[in-house]
Amino acid sequence: MIRLTEFHLDSPWMLAMLVAVPLLLAVSFSRRSRPATNAVGAFQDPGRVHRVALVVLLISSVLLVCGGGLAFKALVSGPSDPVKNSMVAVGLALLALAVLLVAVAVWYRRRQQPVMLLSSTAALGKVAAGRPSPLRHLVPLLRLLAVCLVALALARPQVATTEADVFAEGMDIVLTLDVSTSMRAVDFSPIARPHQRKNRIDGAKEVISKFIRQRKEDRLGLVVFAANAFTQCPLTLDYSVVQNILKAVKTGVIEDGTAIGDAIMVSINRLEKSEAKSKVIILLTDGDDNASKVAPLQAAEIAHEKKIRVFPILVGKGGLVPYPVGRDVFGQTAYQKVEIRTNPELLKQIAKKSLGKFYRATDEKALEEDFQDILDHMEKTRLMDPGRFTRSTEVFQLALLPALLLLLIELMLRWTRFRRFP
Repeated sequence: MIRLTEFHLDSPWMLAMLVAVPLLLAVSFSRRSRPATNAVGAFQDPGRVHRVALVVLLISSVLLVCGGGLAFKALVSGPSDPVKNSMVAVGLALLALAVLLVAVAVWYRRRQQPVMLLSSTAALGKVAAGRPSPLRHLVPLLRLLAVCLVALALARPQVATTEADVFAEGMDIVLTLDVSTSMRAVDFSPIARPHQRKNRIDGAKEVISKFIRQRKEDRLGLVVFAANAFTQCPLTLDYSVVQNILKAVKTGVIEDGTAIGDAIMVSINRLEKSEAKSKVIILLTDGDDNASKVAPLQAAEIAHEKKIRVFPILVGKGGLVPYPVGRDVFGQTAYQKVEIRTNPELLKQIAKKSLGKFYRATDEKALEEDFQDILDHMEKTRLMDPGRFTRSTEVFQLALLPALLLLLIELMLRWTRFRRFP
């Protein structure tokens, strides 16, 4: 599964307002900041100026609502090209006319000469000259930012999440691990410390854990056996589950013995209903079969009939090996040389009958190489069908809410700290 996330604007034509409206407002604010003069043609009748400006603003409001409604409806209603849509052109024309009328109203309003009647001008001479605050530009800046955010919200910003299934090649693998007490023998060499020794079960678990971490598309299952065989984990792509179960595996829990044939049969049952082209049993054991109810070679033939390959790996050197027998007087683990019987010929015949391959690992490095060689021998199959799904989420509120907040702050500042008089 591949997931892609991208940001786009569903109505890019509305971005024209990001340029036009702020530009007109900037011009308006710049003209407003100029001091009024007794220019020729200035209007002295405040009532007339107010009435004309009010009528112009009402007409521009109607045009703004109609034009915005037409343009927005045309942009969101159909998949047609906005350039060829007449409703978009009409809506934009009405919006442009509304903006023009607003500019006329502002210009007309600015032509009025402000007048303040005073009974005496003596007190004005005592007022000290002040400097304009540098923060006076904060109010128009807040309004410009609010208008830009509103225009961005009208452009309908969206976050599109695309989920696509890809052709994933993989195989079904059952890891069949011997947990008989003979796996406690200490004759396994770690990769990082080749001169040291560890027991076979810990060495095998470390290599298997590393093998699991390297998988991406392979389904894995886990079977453990001694005198009996049990499924610890069915086939799954959740490698964390397999890892956690593997950590809990230890020797001495199952009745002691080595039932190789039974272990192969349990592993076959895990793979029998698999639809994968490549089905593999990786059998890790250190001993000879002595407790199977089903003969190992018969189990190998059944695996071959079901197109399942068995790859036996003989863990350890065999013969006389150090084996823990308790603790000495100092509390340290005591070891004794014990002969552990192995049967590599049986494992070779199992591999031959199931079209697998026999391996022998005396240390962790050799065991890792065996796992890699098994993967190189196997074919892979596609497990997932292709598909694509895109989900779009509207995020206009992320621009609209800050715009409203900026407008509220702008109004509060305009009516309090930066209130104009007259």
